[in-house]
Amino acid sequence: MAGHVYLIDDDAGFRRSLAEIMASIGFVHYEWDSPEQFMALQELRRPGCVVIDYRLPTLSGLEVLKSVRARSSIPVVLISAYADVRLAVTAMQSGAASVFEKPLDDNEFLGFIERLCFEDRARTKKRDECRAIRGMIAKLSDPEREVLNLMLEGQPNKVIASRLGKSVKAVERNRQNVVSKLECRTAHEVLLKVARCPMMSSSPLTCTTTSCPFSRWAVMSVNPVYRTHPHPSASDGSSEAVALS
Repeated sequence: MAGHVYLIDDDAGFRRSLAEIMASIGFVHYEWDSPEQFMALQELRRPGCVVIDYRLPTLSGLEVLKSVRARSSIPVVLISAYADVRLAVTAMQSGAASVFEKPLDDNEFLGFIERLCFEDRARTKKRDECRAIRGMIAKLSDPEREVLNLMLEGQPNKVIASRLGKSVKAVERNRQNVVSKLECRTAHEVLLKVARCPMMSSSPLTCTTTSCPFSRWAVMSVNPVYRTHPHPSASDGSSEAVALS
């Protein structure tokens, strides 16, 4: 599946034409003529991207972009019939993936959207891995976490036991629990898993709320549901199955 595309444009004819092209090549799309209903969503499906017109009836496309970027890592593309260098620079500085001028070159635009969704799929996979590892680490007891920290230093069981004031058998039990809870077969696999976070270069053991991309932009993958009509939240207030991220 190509991905999920969220379209916000008050030009019904343009929006519908673009949506039809999206659907023809496999994108699942959702449409709005104003940003309020889109911004009220609590959940988004990934991988995907958001396409926003610069001139909207209430909020500007830049305001919507900034709101999305404050809550989400999903790629955002701004489109405008009035695009200029200043708008492009401001949009990119605000976190847009790109700015396209209307009328669109369909092939160029769709190719770019496909690439964004492909890259977002890779990021989503990494975040899923990050979330899984953090969940496993969270299951460790304090003694098991202490043993794991010393395992990362390359310390043998006897040294770990001496430093923690435990028996070697107790350390061995903690070590076995660490291997089991991190869903590994060997201690070597454990060390490989926690040596480096999929999202960044540091160890998942050192992640904090402010430093970890997963903590800032929690994400979840779901089984795709193909749609060629507006997101249900646009009409009845129901929500999708993925946290806004």
